Amino acid sequence: MTKNEILTKKIKLSNGVLMPQFGLGTYLMENENEAYKAVMVALENGYRLIDTAQYYNNETEIGRAIKDFLKQHPEVTRKDIFITSKIWNTDHEYDKAKKAFFAILKRLQVDYLDLCLIHWPTKNRYQCWKFLEEAYQEGKVKAIGVSNFKIHHLEAFLKQVKIKPMVNQIETHPGFNQLDVVNFCHKNNIAVTSWRTMMAGKTDEIPLLVALAKKYQASTIQIALKWAWQLNEIIIPKSVTPKRIIENPNIGNFSLTDKEMAEINQLPQKRLGPDPDDKKVWKDLID
Repeated sequence: MTKNEILTKKIKLSNGVLMPQFGLGTYLMENENEAYKAVMVALENGYRLIDTAQYYNNETEIGRAIKDFLKQHPEVTRKDIFITSKIWNTDHEYDKAKKAFFAILKRLQVDYLDLCLIHWPTKNRYQCWKFLEEAYQEGKVKAIGVSNFKIHHLEAFLKQVKIKPMVNQIETHPGFNQLDVVNFCHKNNIAVTSWRTMMAGKTDEIPLLVALAKKYQASTIQIALKWAWQLNEIIIPKSVTPKRIIENPNIGNFSLTDKEMAEINQLPQKRLGPDPDDKKVWKDLID
C-alpha cells in the first residue's frame, strides 16, 4: 500500500459511517500554536482524521487550523475531515455533558462532530450516554462511542443502552496489547482506536521491535503502528514534528508475518497510562 492508500483507508463503523483508519492524535499539544501547526501539516499531507478531547485544551487551535485549511483548499470540504472529541469525566452528568458538548462544537467552529466519546468510564457514564444518544439522533454527532472501557464496563453497558457504542478508544501497544478487549469489541462490532500505540517513545527499548525495524528498514515506531494496523485498529499517532507527522504513515511497504505478530503479542505486558478501575487515580469519579 502507498502512503496515500494508508491515509485514505477507512473502517466502516456499525452504523455505516466511514472512519479513516489512520489519523493524528493531539494529546499534550498545549503550547500556543503547537496543535495548529501540527494539524495543518497533517492535513496538508493527506491526513483526514483528527483526534482531540475537551481535556486536551487545544480544540480552539484545532478548529482554527481546520477552518484555515478548508479556506485554502476549496477542493476539500468539512465532510472530508473526520473530527473526534471526548467529553471529560467531570462533565458526565446529563446537563453538564450537554453543555460540554456544545462548548466543544463552539471551540472547534463546527456544527457537528464525526465522533464523540465518553473519555473514561465514570459512575455518571450512563447520563453522558443518554445525552450522546440524543445528540446522535438529532444529527449533531455522526457516531458515538466510549474510551478506556474494559470488558466488564462494556458488558454492563451493552445491556443497558439503547444505541451500542460504535468505537472504544483504548491504550494498546506492543507492551500492552489488550487483545481480550480488542477481540471482545470486534466480536460485538465495536471499532477499536488505539492510543499510546508508539509507547511514548519506548519502542526502541524492545529488542524484538529493533530487530523487526532493521529487517523491514523501518523505525520501531512504524513497526508498532503496523502491528496495530494489522489488528484492524484505528491508529492516531501524535507528533508535533513535521518530519514525523509526514513519516508515520509510511507503513504500507511491508507486512508483519503471522509469526512476527504472534511474537509481538507475547511480549511482557505493562500498562503505561492509568487503569480505568484505579480508585487512587479516579477517586469518587468511578463506581
